[in-house]
Amino acid sequence: MDIIPPVQRRVSAASAPSIHHDRQRVWKNWAKTVQCTPEYTFFARTADDLSQIVHFARETGRHLRAVATGHSWSAIVATDEILVDITALNRVALDLNDPAAPRVTMECGATVEEVNHVLEAAGYALPCNVVLESVRFGGLIATGSHGSGWNNHTLSDLVHAIEIIDASGTLRRFETGIDSEEVMNAARLHLGMFGLIYRMTLNVQPTWNVHAKDQRIPVQAALEHLPEWVQQNDNLDLFWWPLSSKFWVKSWTRTDAPVTARPRYSKVERARSHIEMLAYQQILELQRNVPRSTPLLSPVTFAFSPSKRDQVLPIVEAIHYRRGIEITRMGCIEVAFKVDPDFANVREAIAMCFDITNRYAAKREYPMNVTLNVRFIHNSTAWLSPAYGEGHTCYIEVLSRAKDAEWQRYSGELGREWLSLRGGMIHWAKEYAQVPGIVAHIKQNMGANIDRFNRIKAELGVDPDHRFVNKTLKPIFT
Repeated sequence: MDIIPPVQRRVSAASAPSIHHDRQRVWKNWAKTVQCTPEYTFFARTADDLSQIVHFARETGRHLRAVATGHSWSAIVATDEILVDITALNRVALDLNDPAAPRVTMECGATVEEVNHVLEAAGYALPCNVVLESVRFGGLIATGSHGSGWNNHTLSDLVHAIEIIDASGTLRRFETGIDSEEVMNAARLHLGMFGLIYRMTLNVQPTWNVHAKDQRIPVQAALEHLPEWVQQNDNLDLFWWPLSSKFWVKSWTRTDAPVTARPRYSKVERARSHIEMLAYQQILELQRNVPRSTPLLSPVTFAFSPSKRDQVLPIVEAIHYRRGIEITRMGCIEVAFKVDPDFANVREAIAMCFDITNRYAAKREYPMNVTLNVRFIHNSTAWLSPAYGEGHTCYIEVLSRAKDAEWQRYSGELGREWLSLRGGMIHWAKEYAQVPGIVAHIKQNMGANIDRFNRIKAELGVDPDHRFVNKTLKPIFT
């Protein structure tokens, strides 16, 4: 396990960066929904590198953004000025000095897999996490990314401390118990506008096992029992393939029973999963190029999904149940809203997707060809989180491999419908620019929290000249 060097309050400066960099290098995100051609792309390896890059940006009047593997669908990273690649900043260390408060510290470029490796070796786990293990924590924390679970919060809410290179090139540390919760709730989720994240310290727990069940259940039966099932299980997700009469219902609950499977560590399972993903990629390409094949092929992809299982797994295995899904790029739109006591608005959100998908299908158009996913968490205290505020939160998303124009039209219409629900807010890392009136909606529905965030940011002096704001964020935050 690598040892992370002690915190410095100030990082040395340089008049010009001698860090490896490219000029006019075209950058595209994973989903190929965004691209840009920054004047400079720097490849940082240390905190000092980050500081030198910031000094260079300030001295030359340029703006800058950080990037890793580019798994955000939105243009939240894009810039034509300075892009900072942080993938080499990936050291991880576990801190067990206080048995009552175990924590893990990771640099911003550490992947979920790299963090899991350190935690699992010592018998620990994050209370919640995203499904993909290939994504990196800097982006996950900065955008308020989330997992699933009725009593879980977002990954940003797990942040105990965060270290950021601000616009002066200074390494700033924000820590629970030292800084106020008002400040921490801005620093935990700042969309990169506080500066370049260097590293984060998150709260962890001793690992545990779960009884995980995957079932195919008729839509009406699942919707009828949804409130009780969601609250009875530690975790419950719904998946729906277009035009299907059934949901894949994925659930798990904590158990003391022994583990019966470890699919992430099975070479056979990993090979099978990779082959399945390659086959799935070809099916989706066929659906993309021949949309009218969707009614025939969608039941096939549903049948080959891991939607019929009954296992006891370590919690980390349960969370990362899909391996290799990133082989296939696709579009994604996701909205969060507060759950009504009787789940009426959850059913309404699902019905909106059904209605729009069926309306397109009646015209023999199939812009949605992957899946609808419905997840539930508790809430978030971060000012800029779509899950902010009292009450549990439903995250609902659609993934598709349709042609761009068809997907933009369909997802824009669906997003507008979902945002009409109480407290409806976009997920910052997913697509949303195609939703009509989206900037006005964000400013209207998150206005008070945006003002609070901007005030805290100004009082801290982390970026007085908006050096870390790009064209996507500027209309909302400046």
